[in-house]
Amino acid sequence: MLGRFDWDDRRWLTGSEELEQGHRRDGRGVGGGTIHFGGVALRLWPEDFTRLSRDGVGADWPIRYTELEPYYDRVEAELALSGPEQMPWGPHQYAYPQPPHRLTARDLLIGRGMDQLGIRWTQNALAILTGRHEGRSPCMNYGYCQWGCKSRAKGSMHVTYAPKAVLAGAEIRTQARAVQLEVDDRTGEITGVLYVQNGTTQRQVADVYVLSAFCIEDPRLLLHSATSAYPNGLANSSGTLGRYLLAHVADSHFGRFEQPVHQWSTAPGTLLSHEHYGTQPGRRFVGGWSWMTSCLFPAEFAITLVRAGPGWWGPQLVDELQAYPHYAVLGTEGECLPSAENRVELSEDVDEHGVPRPRVTFSYGDNEHAMREEIHQLGTVILEAAGATSVLISEGNDHTMGGCRIGADPATSVVDPNLRSWDHPNLFICDASIFATSGGAQPSQTIMALATRLADHLDRSASTTPSAA
Repeated sequence: MLGRFDWDDRRWLTGSEELEQGHRRDGRGVGGGTIHFGGVALRLWPEDFTRLSRDGVGADWPIRYTELEPYYDRVEAELALSGPEQMPWGPHQYAYPQPPHRLTARDLLIGRGMDQLGIRWTQNALAILTGRHEGRSPCMNYGYCQWGCKSRAKGSMHVTYAPKAVLAGAEIRTQARAVQLEVDDRTGEITGVLYVQNGTTQRQVADVYVLSAFCIEDPRLLLHSATSAYPNGLANSSGTLGRYLLAHVADSHFGRFEQPVHQWSTAPGTLLSHEHYGTQPGRRFVGGWSWMTSCLFPAEFAITLVRAGPGWWGPQLVDELQAYPHYAVLGTEGECLPSAENRVELSEDVDEHGVPRPRVTFSYGDNEHAMREEIHQLGTVILEAAGATSVLISEGNDHTMGGCRIGADPATSVVDPNLRSWDHPNLFICDASIFATSGGAQPSQTIMALATRLADHLDRSASTTPSAA
């Protein structure tokens, strides 16, 4: 409930690929999901914005990489990202503000396997300091990035943008839950937001409203706010609200080594390879994926072994659990194509505020299954080349996106190129729910770039829209 940092309220999940929820995927509280994100800070590539034009499937964004590039630059400087002097792939071809994190034993082992296969790799770009910045200390290598950074080295919003916003005059109301948007059925303008704070329902009015409750809760709130003039929910004249959910193919390969690897030390995701990113010739699928080293703490490791292992039980399971220091993890973030069948709807079940709980349907299609097959084959070969004596594969998904997608046509999208609702002139949506495609990299930097771009847009319009909620 409120006060906890994971959104673990009940959601009804259907589909062949149960969408991962809870820890590291849905955030609540000041800082949102960045409280427990891993800090990986990558840009989408130019081709990610034009998947339909390039490959004949998926979707195109109504904006291009070049329009977001200056905002990526600003976010990277604001957070003082750490990373290599030059990426071997993609659009980022210059040094990051701070030097990269040191490679770990797991990185060097897996990098050795990639070297033998001719796969290039480098240190990853992370929103985790390696030097001092604005009074925050560099990373202390606690390894607790996804449980909340104790040293404030990780660039979570509650230690970066939020304090500056408060100093500039913003007010943050904690322990508050938005439950309904009010609308003028004649003009389409949003006239207020109802929220519950410490058991009391209150109302806030503004000239401009920005919805950033993320990919499940954005559609849920808009669908629940339906009126007689908007019977299918607000911002839903296209019928696409809640549809086209996306989630990365996030499969993990666990390699067991003879020597201790100590996977938990330092931040996750310190090694990166984009050698298989994007559409490449000779494949049975479009798009691609990122390789990254990862880690699990003992409890998550144990759960994964039970769920993904070959039915280990008794002494054999205990042996594998005791071998935890000898395991290294190679993870993926694979592109997911949009499908209208992947969607958020309202169920008949309601929460304590009378808001219907969401029903979330999600399945991967043929493209993701073909990608997953190649990922499994190659991931196993990499770990075996690195010296792993056995390899276990755990299938999963990560980084929910979509549901309020951006577009150039009000008949097929929820928001316009400036993130404004096509149906409500003073409502904007800004988070991963507006993504038209997923790319094969973590979405956090793109979300922040979009937010910075929207802030500029609203600032330029401040003479006619002086206040926001």
